[in-house]
Amino acid sequence: MRKGRVFFTLLLIAVFAYCIYSYTPLIRGNGINITVDSPKEYFSANKPIIVHVFDRYSGIKSITVKLISMNTEIELYKKTFADQFIKKFNINFKANKIVPQGKATFVVEVKDYSKNNYFNGFAKQKSFPVVVDTTPPKIILLSGVGRVAIGGTSLAVFYAKDKNLQDVYLGVSHDGVVNKFKAFNAEGLFGNKHVYISFFTYPMSKLKNYSTNVYALDKAGNLTVVHVPIYYSSWKIKKSRINITDAFIRNKVLAIMQKENIPQKETLLADFLYVNRVERAKDTQKIMQICSHSVNKILWKGRFLQLRNSKVTATFNDERSYYYKGKLVDIKYHKGYDLASVQNARVGASNNGIVAFEGYLGVYGNAMIIDHGFGVFSLYGHLQSFLVKKGEFVRKGQVIAITDTTGLAGGDHLHFDIIVDGHYVNPIEWWDPHWIKTHILEVLNESRTRLSLINQ
Repeated sequence: MRKGRVFFTLLLIAVFAYCIYSYTPLIRGNGINITVDSPKEYFSANKPIIVHVFDRYSGIKSITVKLISMNTEIELYKKTFADQFIKKFNINFKANKIVPQGKATFVVEVKDYSKNNYFNGFAKQKSFPVVVDTTPPKIILLSGVGRVAIGGTSLAVFYAKDKNLQDVYLGVSHDGVVNKFKAFNAEGLFGNKHVYISFFTYPMSKLKNYSTNVYALDKAGNLTVVHVPIYYSSWKIKKSRINITDAFIRNKVLAIMQKENIPQKETLLADFLYVNRVERAKDTQKIMQICSHSVNKILWKGRFLQLRNSKVTATFNDERSYYYKGKLVDIKYHKGYDLASVQNARVGASNNGIVAFEGYLGVYGNAMIIDHGFGVFSLYGHLQSFLVKKGEFVRKGQVIAITDTTGLAGGDHLHFDIIVDGHYVNPIEWWDPHWIKTHILEVLNESRTRLSLINQ
């Protein structure tokens, strides 16, 4: 009899504990979790609403997404689940309703099928303030039809305005790739804070299916794309053969590997290929990083200067075929000009600018990079010593360094590059005063005229 009472008591305790656990919120609480990926601070019907709902204990009963604007609830999404065992659900949609612009509250409400909470089930709400902005940025192209040679430089000027503007840039699409070029605010040039300029290039492409557009994105996710009409032409590619010897590898390649603390490979050829491929690519990445920051003004004036009394020994985009013991081992494209003068020639700054880098740069040896403003840089490689330091302002023609054979130089010369927003371009254009006049100065003047019509 006593055993029966004990068993019955334990059974009552177990049933009571089960009821406490299953039907009251005292132990097992609300298991609903709501995560909102989009929107955040801004809301737009043009940007997807992305919400993730998860219930740890029970199936989801219903999900409601709404906006509260001007004391009015606007239902954006509602789903009720007949299946009581769905614990996880993701929402991704665009609102197709007109919502008043301005301040609002974004709300997600979720209910579950739980028998807990005294058979009422649980509910959870997540809400936060947003700014409703469904108006895309305004873009007006100020420059006319552009012209660019592949590997050359072009300039676009445009007006971009939005009170919540987040990003504006120029994109060149080719072969499924989009090269982004910075849009620099040009208020100093035009006296209007909504005017931007972008120097850009058409990189070498097999298909030549180029498309140029200006993109403006606001904080709500509204995007405006405006096409930039461009006529383009091609340069003739020069081909050259370079014979690599063991002596060159021992004297030049191994010196770079030693300075970079790179272990030697199994063969001299492997050493050369590593430096010519891997280290050269690293140098390019470093140059792009250096050239990712530029002042918002034109520092240069007039045409750029070539090394004084120099002879051109290699041109832009030469296709270089490297041969080792009579066998083709590598192909690279020369991204600048090689200029030979006297031994240890005095190097003048090609134009006004600020020294962005001076130091060792792998295959370029001792090198200097000058920022000329709005993303335009000049690079000087294979130097012996520097006569100016990083951060100094230099004037066109000012002696900044001495030439030598550092890096992979086979002889004393200057390697000279023009770089636009991290992309190598043909320096010969920048040495030409007529090109400067027609492709840059006249474009700026025409853009000022078009801007004055907008301001009327």
